[in-house]
Amino acid sequence: MFTSLGDALQKMLRKYDIDKSIRQNQAMDVWNQIVGKAISIHAIPEKVAFGKLYIRVDSPAWRNELSFRKIEIMKKINKKLQGEMIKEIVLR
Repeated sequence: MFTSLGDALQKMLRKYDIDKSIRQNQAMDVWNQIVGKAISIHAIPEKVAFGKLYIRVDSPAWRNELSFRKIEIMKKINKKLQGEMIKEIVLR
């Protein structure tokens, strides 16, 4: 029985628990779509580690604004990624 390359790759990613890391890192790719242009100019995703999305913010005012919206943004990201990939947003 033959398996497609895509199916074999997906199976390997799941077996070694790599697929979750890949999906978590997609949060950086969808950040601009989720927050929009006005915010993405001031807040740039840096990395994802252990379910935490680290965001570099260029001013205390924007950090304060985003701190009020973290849960809303996190929910939108997780909805887009179709699962609870991001458990926390860290603003720096």
